[in-house]
Amino acid sequence: MSNPTLGGAQQPDSVMDHIVEVLHFGKAVVTGAGDRQREWILGNRRIFQGENALAGQIGWQRDDQQQASRYVPETQEWRDEVESAGRSAHAPFVFDGNTRILGVLKHSTFGEATVARVFQDLLREGEQQRKWPSTEWSVEAILDERDFLTWLHSVQSVTSMKLVAKLPNPDGLEEFGPIWEDMQARSARLVSTKMVAANEEVGLQGLEDDPRITGNLAMGKQGFGYVQARGRRSGHKTVYDQREKVAREVVDDLGQTWEQAEEAILGRVRRISTNVLRRGVGRAERSG
Repeated sequence: MSNPTLGGAQQPDSVMDHIVEVLHFGKAVVTGAGDRQREWILGNRRIFQGENALAGQIGWQRDDQQQASRYVPETQEWRDEVESAGRSAHAPFVFDGNTRILGVLKHSTFGEATVARVFQDLLREGEQQRKWPSTEWSVEAILDERDFLTWLHSVQSVTSMKLVAKLPNPDGLEEFGPIWEDMQARSARLVSTKMVAANEEVGLQGLEDDPRITGNLAMGKQGFGYVQARGRRSGHKTVYDQREKVAREVVDDLGQTWEQAEEAILGRVRRISTNVLRRGVGRAERSG
C-alpha cells in the first residue's frame, strides 16, 4: 500500500501463504442490481501440498420468482401462483503461486470482468482484516494479443483507443518500451493514454508500429494494464475490451471429477505460463 498501517505492517514471505490468509471462502460478494443481482461465493477450498497452488470453486446464487400453476382438487380449479425459484452456477478455479496466474473454467453465465472483481474484492477485504494490512491487491485480465490483432485487422478504421499501464510492483521488462521508461522516470504506477481519430473514416494510423502501443500490449499480456478500442466494420461500430476478452486456453480432458478438473486447469496454466510471464518478473497482484 502507498500508506500502509503503521506498526508491524509486512507481507508474508510467500505469496501463496498470503493468498491462503486473505482469500476468504464462504464470504459473499454482491454484484449487479435489481433482477440482475447475484451473490458470489468461493467454496471447496483445496491446497495442493508441495505444489504451491490453491484450488476451489467460484459460483453465484440468487433468489428468483417464477409463475406456476397448481390444481386444487377441493375447488376443482387451476390457480396461478408465484413461487420462489433459486438459481445458481459454479465452476472450478486454480491459483498458481509460481506464476501468480488465476485460471477459471469458462462458464456461460460468468463475465470475466465480474469474476476478476469478485476475487479482487475478496482479497482486498481479507487484507483489511489482517492485524497490519500492508498490501493492495489487483486482479487483472491477461491480454490475448492474437485476439486483439485479429480484431485490429478486421476493422476498416480504429476510431479511438485507450491504453492503461498499471504496474504497482517496481518490476518491468525492456519489451515494455517507452511506456515503462516513462513510468520509471516519473515514479508513476499508472499511465493512461487515450487517442481519438480526427476522421472516423480514416481512423488512427500507424498503431502496430508505435513502440508505446507495442509496449502497452506487452504489459497487457502480463496483466499489467488493459486495452480498449473502438472501430468501424462494414459501416457498423465494433468494440474491443481486453477486460471482457481475456486470454483463453482449451483443456481437452477435464476428467470425471471436480478435483480432476482442477488438476487439468493447473497443468494448463503452468504449460502456458512461459508464453505469458518471463522468469523473474514481479506480478501486479500485490504491492506493499
